[in-house]
Amino acid sequence: MRTPAVGPAAAGPPPAPPALNHVYVVLDGPTFAALRDSADVRRALGPLDAGLPDHAPPGRDADRVFLRGRHTYLEFFGPDNRFDEPVGKVGIAMGFDDAAPLLRLERTWRQVYGDDIRRSAVTWRRSDPPVPWYDAVQRDATAGGPDLVLWAMVFRPEFVRWRAGDTTRPSGTARAEVLAPRWRDGQGFVDIVEVAVDVPAALHDAIVEQLVLAGMMATPMAAGTRLDGDDWSLALGRSDGEARGLEHLRLRTAATTKTAPALALGHSHLAPLPDRTVLWRFRLQARPAAPGTSSK
Repeated sequence: MRTPAVGPAAAGPPPAPPALNHVYVVLDGPTFAALRDSADVRRALGPLDAGLPDHAPPGRDADRVFLRGRHTYLEFFGPDNRFDEPVGKVGIAMGFDDAAPLLRLERTWRQVYGDDIRRSAVTWRRSDPPVPWYDAVQRDATAGGPDLVLWAMVFRPEFVRWRAGDTTRPSGTARAEVLAPRWRDGQGFVDIVEVAVDVPAALHDAIVEQLVLAGMMATPMAAGTRLDGDDWSLALGRSDGEARGLEHLRLRTAATTKTAPALALGHSHLAPLPDRTVLWRFRLQARPAAPGTSSK
């Protein structure tokens, strides 16, 4: 793995490590159906919803479901999802609570990656008028592909005000402010604290380099690298053969809730740990490629 080039604009103290906003995962059919329909998950972790605009409970025809914590949330897609994303794909969105750190990160990445860095202003268009939603920064080399994609973002104040139903009041852009209306007293799930994904070697090396530039601390593992951010970590496996994809999520649970039970959900399993976290292991089954087509 090459050492990142550091120019004048990137000199000086490293940036503060980024926090996590959300993780999305594309599940196989049995795992998605078991999660969507599980009353045990709702009792142990909290309510599932189908997303904007009204966060309604997911119906049996839903192609994605959300599980929301205090600062972070999970988005699970089924295999026949609206974006045609492949089973096993993982997306990680790093989140900032105001715009300045995102701008600093963009400048740092641009110093090293140049035009491979892209900034996007995302709008929620299913309202009249459309509402500015969030600003995102990505590196094209690590924001596509079937394995793991990565970007950084910050919510727009217009979106926070729109969600609050008052477009005139002052508003911050903190992740907790966005998620606060969805939090339920007594729910078990608090936040995502660890994501473990096994990826091809070249992608591993590219992501490690990019996240070290973002301020995360890298520690070698037996077959990969652990990257520590602000109250979360990424255990990134490095595979020279076929990558295993998502291996586990670790979720912090509320101290006031009962210990979550062990649950089997399709090709995944949730087990409580002594430190009041839940380890959610996955062994997802990708659909075989059609005859004559590539599995990619």
